[in-house]
Amino acid sequence: MSKKTRPRRSGPSGTSTARPSGTSTAGPSGTSTARPSGTSTAGSARAAAGDTLGRSEADAIVQRVLSSLWGAIAAGDPLRAELETSTCMAIPHVAGQRNPAETESFVSSVLVNEAIRRQTPEGAAMLRTLMSLGTPAIRKAASRALGELTGSGIYPPEWVTEIGKVTPGQAWRRYDIFGDDETVAATFSYGETEHAVVMQVDLTGVPIATAIGVASNAASLIEAINRIGDDEFDRAEQIDLTEARRRMEEPLARCEEESDAGLTADTVAYLPVARTRIRRLPVEAFYVPPDVTATDRAAAVDDFMKSPLAAEAVAADEEATRFWAEVLTGYSSRNPAERPAQVGPHKLTEILLRHVPNTFVLSPAQRQHIEPAVTAWARWSAAYRELDEAATARLTEGLPEAFDRFEEAYEDRIAVASRAYLTDLASSDSDLAWLSDHLARRMFALPSPVRPDGRTLSDVSDPGERRALVQAEFGDCTPPGGMTSEQFVAAADRVISELWCGDPAETFDEAGRLIDGGADRHEAIHTLAAR
Repeated sequence: MSKKTRPRRSGPSGTSTARPSGTSTAGPSGTSTARPSGTSTAGSARAAAGDTLGRSEADAIVQRVLSSLWGAIAAGDPLRAELETSTCMAIPHVAGQRNPAETESFVSSVLVNEAIRRQTPEGAAMLRTLMSLGTPAIRKAASRALGELTGSGIYPPEWVTEIGKVTPGQAWRRYDIFGDDETVAATFSYGETEHAVVMQVDLTGVPIATAIGVASNAASLIEAINRIGDDEFDRAEQIDLTEARRRMEEPLARCEEESDAGLTADTVAYLPVARTRIRRLPVEAFYVPPDVTATDRAAAVDDFMKSPLAAEAVAADEEATRFWAEVLTGYSSRNPAERPAQVGPHKLTEILLRHVPNTFVLSPAQRQHIEPAVTAWARWSAAYRELDEAATARLTEGLPEAFDRFEEAYEDRIAVASRAYLTDLASSDSDLAWLSDHLARRMFALPSPVRPDGRTLSDVSDPGERRALVQAEFGDCTPPGGMTSEQFVAAADRVISELWCGDPAETFDEAGRLIDGGADRHEAIHTLAAR
């Protein structure tokens, strides 16, 4: 049975959330490669895919990808073998399984067992490829199986030793001038044969990879990246390999952590290859990112408030104008190196329709003043960055639609529930990374702000309201020996209060260790309350 992991949680929009120290998203390790008697690996593959897909569709997918995989291995082509193996590893995703543990279980029970069943050098080659591309659990299962084959005198062909041993070449970046997204590509070679990994990165929140590809024709890809003309606000530049790694590594890791990242099956199929290639890029030994501080953000807000572009909005409502300026400027605090005025049209929409509704409780004046204040700040941001008239128009063209949709977004039940966790913390100049850490703990402590009577709390920070939620969850539990039900609920309330407040921090860490050991959230709190 796979290890239970704590679900990912959304922080203030555009931020990532911390898990309790010691938790892991990795699946089971040491999975046995033994196949149940009378069960075929093709049948296991169909079962894995057939949970979501129809039987005939599942059969077709499994047979097609397995046939392509064995054809690539027979051809002795390292890149093709990697791509086909990676495609096979994506079968659970195609079937609708998004949990990484499902992929690890599928690879161990289907691909590894198929290699053992064949008892051929090709099977050993596939295991060696899995060891190059897989997660630690997959590598462990494949290594054990390869040991079985070599122990029987079956060895992979010589070409397999070259798997993953590519030579990095050049790197390029294509980006929009607003800072909403970028595409990064790096070339690699097996001898004279060159290929490229390309990644699209969304920068509207914390940078995350949204699409990944591997191009067998690196030259054509680089030419396409440099072909400016589709959008007048795009730019392209060659970058160092070290910079390419810095721009690709964390966005890739982040998209792999997010179970709801919305990746296409093609992107999922390329993930393992991209991961191995990025590890081959050199590390930037002396890179020190610029540190943009709260003082810098406050100075930018003051600059805006004194500017002629803000004069009309300030005259109408100075307090509300400052609130919106601090919110818009403060959005940069989710990334330590981002400049305070760095926004694009997509980022503005993200701030107005997700970040603000999910984070802040607004006064009537702040809601009424959104349009003049935000419009003025966006125009000031364009002037601050010396954008021309056309770029300024592009930056602001989506604002009217965002204003029209704002009230609906603010009243959305999910947004109402989300900001209920931050009512006592979120101010217009809050550091988003700090808010995110608090939200992670609080949503772990109490995953739902809905009372037993069905009412959604507007402020979960109220101790009395929290106690009602604790009573509803733990009141019917069997108390540990020596404790009455009332005493146990009080102990659970104490644990949840410690998690909520982050004091002591060891409670959150211990909860993570319990989850890492196989407990779910309720079980972890139950254990801590019984101590």
